[in-house]
Amino acid sequence: MDIIDIITSLVSTHGYLGLFLASFAETMFPPIPSEVIFPLAGFVGFKSNFTYLETFFMAICGALGATVGAVIIYFISLKLGRLAIIKIGKYIFVSERKIQSAERWFDKYGIYAVLLGRMAPGVRELISVPAGIAKMPLAKFTLFTFLGSLIWSVILVFAGYLLGNSWDLLSETLSDYFSIISIIIIGSIALILAIFLISIRKRKEEI
Repeated sequence: MDIIDIITSLVSTHGYLGLFLASFAETMFPPIPSEVIFPLAGFVGFKSNFTYLETFFMAICGALGATVGAVIIYFISLKLGRLAIIKIGKYIFVSERKIQSAERWFDKYGIYAVLLGRMAPGVRELISVPAGIAKMPLAKFTLFTFLGSLIWSVILVFAGYLLGNSWDLLSETLSDYFSIISIIIIGSIALILAIFLISIRKRKEEI
């Protein structure tokens, strides 16, 4: 049984707790794809006749698991530094190239990189590394990590829930479009943030 089968069994068998643990594991060990875990959780909710509120609570559990994992990586990066993280990454299938990608993301978007990065495949699991190395304030890091993780979790969990019995048939096809979907989501949020920041700046100039 490979790691994906183990995670699948965990979510299917233990529900809320299973998704929390699976999401935590997915954050700590990047090769585990959230694009599989969260929709599966929604599908389990559909099969269990969950209400929308219960399904949303499942998404919250996923976001909490991801946040706990991200905070641990943040502290490891903060204490050990970049070179040590690169060496450790080799043992969990995280290349220096992937870490550099997360660093470029952080340099480009600053503290908002954490919010946006939690919804970007290939970046979401590693954005904690540059945040920790840069000593980003823990409170902001935790808040932005949870919000970004929650948005991502809600979208994927409800995708599995709303598709219901069609999920098995569509999961492989849809997985090809998750990157495009995430780019659209990130672009929309980045635009909203830009408008918000510009409006704040204009108000300060008027005062």
